[in-house]
Amino acid sequence: MTPGDRAALLLSYAQGPERLRQSLSGTSPQALDFRPAPGTWTARQVAAHVAETELHLYLRMRYALSEPGIAILPFDQDAWADSFRLEGQPLDELVDLVRLVRELAARQLRALPEADWARTVRHPAQEQPLSVEDLLAKADRHLDLHLAQIARTLGAAPVSRA
Repeated sequence: MTPGDRAALLLSYAQGPERLRQSLSGTSPQALDFRPAPGTWTARQVAAHVAETELHLYLRMRYALSEPGIAILPFDQDAWADSFRLEGQPLDELVDLVRLVRELAARQLRALPEADWARTVRHPAQEQPLSVEDLLAKADRHLDLHLAQIARTLGAAPVSRA
């Protein structure tokens, strides 16, 4: 990835929390907790998953930078979603967590020397190591995937706006 491509990716990453906030803005509590089908997540659960994953990805980047080559632990996203009762979780707190983690990470990443972008961690489910650059791209794609999921879920809710 060129430095220009990386700068564009960092900008998209930094703008992610606002995109998340806008996707949930003005939504009724009933729509936030609407489950479109058995075994699927509500929009609130998706927001909580995004926030939890941001923590994981931030820590993975930090491990790559501080302990290059280390094996990281995977996490079972469904077990995480089921381990806390997420109904009624304040959305502002979830979005703020994403915002704070991304602000911290973006500031740190903008200051990285070029060589540090190639530092890696090993994920047991993947053949190739993941670089800091890979993890940043994964974080950006992950949010986009879940923003689409939130839009589909809220679109299927009987009443989506407050």
